[in-house]
Order: sequence, then structure tokens, then C-alpha cells
Amino acid sequence: MQEHKSEEILMMFSIGPVQEFIAQARRTRDLWFGSYLLSELSIAGARKFRELGGRLVFPAMVTVTNSKQVEKMSAPNKILGIMDTDQPSKIAWQVRRAIQGKWKEYARAAEEKIGRIINIRTWDRQVSDLLEFQAVWTAMQGLNYDEALSRTEQLLAARKTLRDFKQNDPGAMYGEKKSSLDGGRESVWINHDRNIERLLRLGIKEHETLDAISVIKRLSLILHPDQERFLSVCETAFLPFQDQIRDVTFIGSAVTDYLHTVNELLGKENLKPANKLDSNSYDARLFYERRIEDYLEECVMVPKERKENLKDSIANELEQMYVQLEEKSRDHQFDFVRPTPYYAFLVADGDRMGEHLRNIKDEQSHIEFSTALSRFALEAVKIMKEHQGQLVYGGGDDVMAYLPVHTCLDAANELRKAFIDKMGSVISNPTLSVGIVIAHMLEPLEEVRHMAHEAERQAKRTRNALAVHFHKRGGGDLIKVAMPFDLHPVEQMKALRDHKVFFSAQFAYELRSMYQSYEEMAKGSSWLSDQKLLAELLWMEIERLAFKKKPERIDKETIQEQWIPKLKELYDTEKEPLERFRILAEQLILTIHLEKVGATYEETIASKTS
Repeated sequence: MQEHKSEEILMMFSIGPVQEFIAQARRTRDLWFGSYLLSELSIAGARKFRELGGRLVFPAMVTVTNSKQVEKMSAPNKILGIMDTDQPSKIAWQVRRAIQGKWKEYARAAEEKIGRIINIRTWDRQVSDLLEFQAVWTAMQGLNYDEALSRTEQLLAARKTLRDFKQNDPGAMYGEKKSSLDGGRESVWINHDRNIERLLRLGIKEHETLDAISVIKRLSLILHPDQERFLSVCETAFLPFQDQIRDVTFIGSAVTDYLHTVNELLGKENLKPANKLDSNSYDARLFYERRIEDYLEECVMVPKERKENLKDSIANELEQMYVQLEEKSRDHQFDFVRPTPYYAFLVADGDRMGEHLRNIKDEQSHIEFSTALSRFALEAVKIMKEHQGQLVYGGGDDVMAYLPVHTCLDAANELRKAFIDKMGSVISNPTLSVGIVIAHMLEPLEEVRHMAHEAERQAKRTRNALAVHFHKRGGGDLIKVAMPFDLHPVEQMKALRDHKVFFSAQFAYELRSMYQSYEEMAKGSSWLSDQKLLAELLWMEIERLAFKKKPERIDKETIQEQWIPKLKELYDTEKEPLERFRILAEQLILTIHLEKVGATYEETIASKTS
């Protein structure tokens, strides 16, 4: 019998379905756990490959120094490594079993928590059918590393075009309810109506019909108790107001009185133990009239007919508190702002990463590239925490997160700096494109995610850019601004915010209208093609309009001394003057809207009123 000779094999594994698994989410907790679990599966596969004697190329393990030395990695859905073996298929099967084993661990833990409420046949079928796994490999003998890598990637692309057609195994009975999160799967509930209280205790709403995968996501806090509490979009939008409660004495007192009244209305015996309200522990939903009903449904055990009356009573108390705070703020010369219902959803992606990968010629360079990506992913976690954000996904050069409106621009800027810092040692001129959507908390999460990806695509058209889209609930002016990072857009926006007393919305919108007129004229005008002349002309228009549309309370001398120099600094250019004119107009408009929906009080004022 002929013996197989061991040889170096470049192996690549792909885990899916990525988008489907992450995207199907009604709550941010579902969204986070989908991406977290996918990372856990990738880590399980990578570790198994290394245990079998393989050299891991991507993703890279990074040692984090804290209270104990811990190995961490960014965990995208692709694993690449080199194995000295004569049985690559056997290696692939063992990696696959490790990944499936990790998935089954979570599924079994969720099944134990749910118990007899589920149809076990439907549950087992959905759990077994979820994961997609592809494995390809190339013998490296006689090939350079980059040649073997290119061939392996081509094999994986070809393998993905072959669908794994599985025999259809429909639900046990015709007319079974579909999952409310995934219409392609049936609900796993049986005896649902007799177990509503138990489901509510597990964080599942009364009317939610869930499939197995959605149940596992929903039980994330129970299945992963060591995870830090994951804030909802409502809680994230509420963070600026929460700072006011903590730092401004009369606001904190008013909130304490309001929560005391709410406790009396609800009756402590009707509240679940974890939902007692006080000034140090409260639910952000109670500060938004349209979220009170959601709070009552989840946290209060009273008959349905009482909940409608409770909702109206609490809403009246809330409005009274806000009116009183607005009156008291005028007495304190304090700019009181009600909690904003808007938050920022951010998506970032490294530019030309495929091109950079194709330029890698050897294994060591690829490992260094992977290590830099892992270090950036870990830095992204830190940046989001520092800016009160929630990281949903950080795999390689991809970042998905959501934040309060007032911190999102700074977070985007810090992400870009971190990417340049970590990747600059392995590639030349690394750049990051960032898309941000400002959205209302009541917008469906899946739609918000699509909006953020649309903003990211706009940024990627020119690369090394920041695109901010503002979607106002109920229609209105849709703002889409794309700004090159080379023009320092975040610093410019902050400068405009600091000088907001000098300009009005009329000034901003008339600048945009003027840009549109000049853009139309420039199409057929030879004299407007002179960039220096055009820049001078547009500056004269900006200066003229600044005086014409100045706020009435500010005199012309102040505008001349303080506002005109700042405008000149922001617009001073002879390169693409019309495009810079557009960006200035859009930045002014965006600044106005961001201030309206994400305004925070000034700490200096807060200290005077505390």
C-alpha cells in the first residue's frame, strides 16, 4: 500500500451564513449576540486548527496584558492557516466538528432554559440546518506563498457558488406560525399561552413567535452572564440626559420625585423584583412617552385593561415633570433639553484591503498583517467604551457600533486614527471609510443597519471619507453629507458647533441653495472653470450671506471680528472650491440638526446649577 507523504498545505475555512445570522434582530442584544456568537465559532475553529499542529495565519492571536495574560483575536468568518499533513480532509472535518460543537453548546444551554415550551423536532432541525462550512486547500510545494494564497481564494470562491441543497423538511403541521424575526423558519413554541409568564422572565415578549436561532439570541444574557450589560438604543440615546440627572441638582430631584410617583402608580407588588425604580436605578423607557407602553408590557404584571390607564397616567406625570424643568431652567439660565430619541449607528471598513492582501508575498508578512488587524479590532472595543458606545461587531477591519449622537463624530475620528496607527506598520497609506446614520429609536433596527451601510457605501466611493446621513422620523429634510478625512471634517464640525451662535438655519440652507445654482451655472461656463477666480467669487458670496442672515442679537462688528475669520479658515482653498462650498453648506446644516437631536449641556453651566 502506497504511503501518503506529509506536505505543507495552505488551508482556508469559511463559516456562514454571516449576514443572515447577524442581521435578523429586533433588539440590539439580538444583533450583538449574533455577531458575538459568530466570532465564538470562528475562534473555536481557529483554536482547533492550532491544536492540531497548524500555523494560524488569519486571524491572529494577540496577547492582552491586564490582570491576567489573555489571548484574544479579531474573529471574522474566515480562517487561514498552514498545516503539514497528508490528510487535509481529516483536518477540515475536525475543524468543522469544533465549530459545530461550540454552536451546539449554546443551543443545548438555551434548550435547557426553555424546557418543554419548545417543539423539540423543529428545534433540532433548525439548529442542525443553520451553519454553513466550506473548506478548501492548496499544496504549497512548488508554489510561492502568494500564488498558493491566490489559488486557495479562487477555490473558495468557486466552492461558494455550489449550493448545499438540503432536503426540505417542513413543519410538522400545515399552518404552523412563522417566526416573527425570521419568516423563513417556523416558531418553535408549543403550549405558548400557558407559559407566557415564564417567557417574560426570560426576556421574550408575550406576542413574539420565535424560531430556535432567535431564541438562542434572545437568551444571550442568560447564556453569557459574564458579558457586560448591553445597552439598548433607547438607553444609548438617553445617556446625555442621564448625565444631567447625575450632575444637575434640580433635575436629579425632579426625576426622583417622578420615579416615586411612578412607583406609587404601579404598585410595588406588581413590579418584577429587578424593576424597582429609584434615582440610581431606572428604565430609560419611562422618559419617552412612546416607550412607556413597552416598559409596562415587559416589566409590570397587571391585567391588560389596567395597562392603558397606567400608560396615560405615567405619560401625564412625565409631561408635567418636563414642563416644570423647562420653567425652572429659565430661572437658572440653563439650557434644558428633553431626552433625545435619536442615536448614531456607525459602520466602518478599511479601504483597499483586498488590494493590500494581494500584495502580500510571504507567510510572515501575512501574519503581521493579521496581527495588526487584531490589534485594531481590540482598539475599536476600547474606543467605543470611551465614547459611551456599544460595539456590535469588530472583525478585522470591519466595525459596527452604535453611540449617543454627541459622541459619534469623535468616535469616528478616533477609529480612523487607530486604524492608521495599527495598520501603518504593515501597509502604506492605510485609510478607513466611516458611515454614520442618525436614526430615531423607533425605527426598525434592520432598517437602521441598512441606512448605516448606505452611508458607508457613500464614504467608500471616494474612500478615506466620513459620510453622515440624518434620517428624521416622519420625513422632513434628508441630509446626506460625505466629507474627506483629509479636510478634517470632525474638527471642522466641532469648530462650527462652537460658533453656532453666529449663524442661523437660514444661512446654512441658503448656502446650499447657492451651491446648487453655481453648480448648474458651472456646467456650461468657461470662466467658472478658473478655480482661483471661482474660489474668490464664492467667498464673496459666503461673506455677503453671513452678514445678511446673521442672528438679530449679534451686531455686524462681532460677525466681522469673530465669525468671518472662522468661515475664511474653514473655506480657504483654491482646490475644488465648488465642492468645498458644498461641504461647508452641508456641514452647517448637519451641525444645526445634530445640535437639535444630540445637544448636551455644558459642564461649566452644570457646575453652577449643581
